[in-house]
Parts: sequence; C-alpha cells; structure tokens
Amino acid sequence: MDVNAKIHFLLNVMPALSIESIEEISRGWDHDIIIINQSYVFRFPKKKEGLHRLETEAYLLSKLHEHNLSIQVPHYELFYKEERLVCSMHKKIDGEPLEKLEQLNSAEAAVQLGTFLTTLHTLNTEKLLQQGLKTIHTQRYWENFYAEITSKISPFLRSSEQKEVRMIFNRFLSNREKHMYPTAPIHGDLTGGNILYNSASKNISGIIDFTDAQISDPAFDFAGFYWEHGPQFTREVLEHYQVSLPKEELFHRVSAFYGLQPVFHEWLHTANEKSDPNFEIGLDKLRRLQSLQ
Repeated sequence: MDVNAKIHFLLNVMPALSIESIEEISRGWDHDIIIINQSYVFRFPKKKEGLHRLETEAYLLSKLHEHNLSIQVPHYELFYKEERLVCSMHKKIDGEPLEKLEQLNSAEAAVQLGTFLTTLHTLNTEKLLQQGLKTIHTQRYWENFYAEITSKISPFLRSSEQKEVRMIFNRFLSNREKHMYPTAPIHGDLTGGNILYNSASKNISGIIDFTDAQISDPAFDFAGFYWEHGPQFTREVLEHYQVSLPKEELFHRVSAFYGLQPVFHEWLHTANEKSDPNFEIGLDKLRRLQSLQ
C-alpha cells in the first residue's frame, strides 16, 4: 500500500478521525510508520511475517500494562481488513529519543530502567510462548550472523581488524553452551532510538518498538546501555534489576559480547543497503569499550 491507500484504509476503520497533519516515516527496518495529528502512531509491517509478530507484540504489551510501570509503553489497537491484520495504532508517547546520558537524571533513569527490565523479564514465559513469542537469538542465529559478518564485512577490514572481530565471536560461540542461563521475555532492541525521555523532568517517559521482542538471554537487553553509555551506567541499571540471576555473569556477557554487537548490526545493515559502513568509528569504539572491561 502506498501512503494514500493507507490513509484511505485508516479513514475506513476510524471514520471519526479528522486529519490535520500526516508524518510518514519509512526508514525503519520493519515497519512503515504514519503519525497523524502528532497524536496517533500507525505501524504497517513491511513484510508478511511482521503481521503475526505484531499480534504477538500487542499481547506482550497488554501484559506489561497490567503492571504499574513508571515508564509508558504503547497500548496497541489492531486493525484488520477481511480478517487480515493490516496495522496497529497507539497513542503517541511524549518524549524524544535518548541520544546522550547527559539528557537524563542518570540515577533516576537507572532506577526506571532496572525496574522496567525486572517487570519485563519476569513476565510469564510460557504464556508468551503460547502467543507466538519466539527465540531468535539461538546458537545457530549467532553462528549465521558471524558468517554474514565474515562474508560481507571482513573483506573490507585489515587482517589485524579481522582478528579482533574473530576473537570477539569465537570467545562467545565457543563458551556459549557452558553457560546454561535461564531465558526470559526481552525487548530485543533497547537502544536510545527506542527510549524516550522528557526534557523537562529529565526522566525516561517511554519505551517503544517491541518488534524484536523474544524469549532470550536477559543480558541482551543491557547491550544498548553498554554500547551507548558505557559500563558504569550499565552497572547502575543492574543495581536496580531485581531478578535472581548472577549479575556479574550477566554483566560479563554484556561487556564481552552483547554490548559490542550494535556496531556489527549497523555494519551489516548499511552493507545490505549498499551503503558504505564507517569502519574506523566503529572499530575505535569497540577498542575503547574492550579496554574498560
């Protein structure tokens, strides 16, 4: 559907909707997004498999809404055409994407994020599995991911840089089966782009885009904090994470592997989009973070 067809559909399912402004966002990896009147966010999956994931995402969010969260999450209404899901709608959460830690009261943010992840990671896994939430980050997933890095990215790296990347992945892949940690429902993409902050209160106002939610290692949800804000803030969030998991083991998985992954995902995305990844910036940050371990 082009944007005109989408608007026509929305006016059919919401006849009382009076449109004053339309903002179209198509740069996302998974959805085309239309924001109407700066108040309503409509998400149209770009691929067929995204339709079922959107229904599962809606169920997960409904479970989060049963808890008294200090951070807002979307509340979805799903719209169908002839029993086929077309899109979701939720009221826009006020706030701006978090870019720098200095924008926040970091101590309060650590409490908010630690409490939010405690709630998310202790949701009923069995019920979410029954609703279609899957495990994406399997051993095979990471092996395939590394193979893709090797074929698409490594040829552009120097031999010493290839060795650095190889050590990061080999260290994790060779030891993964030795760490039999419990899995839990996770957000799967908890980076600054999906964390909204209120500039007036300097607190987190919302968390959005649960497209990558899955049943996986809870440590993965700390990766964005580590990559974007460093180990100290990650540890502060962990202090307020009230789940009976060995926190040092969890932090080690973040610092040695998960917290380094955003650069590889970005490289692959730009390579697949036929753009030129900026290797030097990513490599410099990898080295800085590893020096802090």
